[in-house]
Amino acid sequence: MTLQRYVSDELTHFVGRGLRSLPEAEDRQYELLVNILRSGQLGTDKTKHTAYADASKFSENEYYKPNVVCFSDIPVPDLAIHMGKFSRFGLAFKKAFLVAKGANPVFYLPRQAQIETSPGRQVDLASHFDQRHQMILSLFRNLPTMGDGDMPSLAPGLSNQQVNDLLSFLVFHFFSLCKFYDAGLAADDPANYYMEREWRVFGRLDFDLQAVSRVIFPESFAKRFRDDLPDYYGEIIFS
Repeated sequence: MTLQRYVSDELTHFVGRGLRSLPEAEDRQYELLVNILRSGQLGTDKTKHTAYADASKFSENEYYKPNVVCFSDIPVPDLAIHMGKFSRFGLAFKKAFLVAKGANPVFYLPRQAQIETSPGRQVDLASHFDQRHQMILSLFRNLPTMGDGDMPSLAPGLSNQQVNDLLSFLVFHFFSLCKFYDAGLAADDPANYYMEREWRVFGRLDFDLQAVSRVIFPESFAKRFRDDLPDYYGEIIFS
């Protein structure tokens, strides 16, 4: 098979991004990584749900707040930019393992992309999605008031529950996986989300230590790690 390096057969999660500004940040990040590996749990909430922020536009990436664990589909030799945005401490799983857990890649959308909505009329992709998203939500919210029992001619043969199930499908399998970004930003710009090559798993990820294919941390933690996790036999990469 021809080798390529633009995607990986592993997905990597980096821990402790929110700890970077704290005193002894790397020690805290290391301890978090070890606690995750010992517990076999990535994330805290098992429930697969999405919170909503109705005041936000869909294209602001804030309307849906899904309970997900995020991973990056970036090969190890190319992780430097990503680690600069997140942390130098991470753990990786085989992509096949995470796909079996429901992992899906994010759907990236460039805000400034121009599309033709009608002959001679162009609009940027963000505005178009914002408008269509609101139209879809309004449709679903109003359908149950149009009739009792089965849906009217707009959705013949569908019960209220089936319509709700359809909206849930769109929320979890499409809307919650959309991520808008600004095209043209530098690769190392934190807002250049396209460079993250993100995948998401809903809910908490439970795993055995043997499922971890690689851990990543600075070399200064090597001896400490081997003392703390003597049962880990996977690959170690120094960041």
